Amino acid sequence: MSISFSEFQRLLGADPANQDPAFLQARQSSAEFIEAARAADRLERQLRAAMALPAPADLVSELRKLTISKPSSRSPHWGVWAMAASVLLVVAIAGLNWRAVAPGPQWDSVESYVVDHYGADGAVLLEKATLEQAGDANQILAPFSVSLTPEMAQRVGFVKYCPTPDGRGVHLVLNTEQGAVTIMFMPKTGVVDGQVMTFDDMQALLVSLIHGSAAIIGTRTQQLSGLRSAVQESFVFANVDT
Repeated sequence: MSISFSEFQRLLGADPANQDPAFLQARQSSAEFIEAARAADRLERQLRAAMALPAPADLVSELRKLTISKPSSRSPHWGVWAMAASVLLVVAIAGLNWRAVAPGPQWDSVESYVVDHYGADGAVLLEKATLEQAGDANQILAPFSVSLTPEMAQRVGFVKYCPTPDGRGVHLVLNTEQGAVTIMFMPKTGVVDGQVMTFDDMQALLVSLIHGSAAIIGTRTQQLSGLRSAVQESFVFANVDT
């Protein structure tokens, strides 16, 4: 029995370690399922690490200062003080956990982002591009007030949302005369236009757009420089004044 993606997300949130055969099969059924499972696994590891953090050595003594002295049993305020101390203890511990799992910049540079993100699923999605329907690239891009020209849109073999250094972006696989290449659209990230970087047997060309930027990623044998102007001209923004 197959599981829909919405049902998979529900099960993943309720029990990431679910060992039901249908659930385990769904975890590997497509790039969308794989990415969701990886994100859930990362969160679980972060939560476990957060819960393992020791409380500050002076936390208890600081909380005790709130009571000043032990009140008599007739004091009507003792319950209030006890509740306040309990709440502060929970807040203090929650604060420790928050620092461990709070969202924030995961990459200190665009270069590290490209290497990390491509290493996570880039090769897998290149394969998926030949096996699955691409979906509507312009529908995925619409929330960013951008669309692809018809010529570029018909070359898209795979498209999905993805993280970027400054928020959500879009991961595309383009079918070109040189073979499939990856485009990472970063709507809020600036880059040095034309910068080239290499990693493993891959290369990436960074391209500035009217809003944000893109990274074109391919093998070292592919001539990515010829795609630079094509990519810049193919991202059509609805508002070019902001």
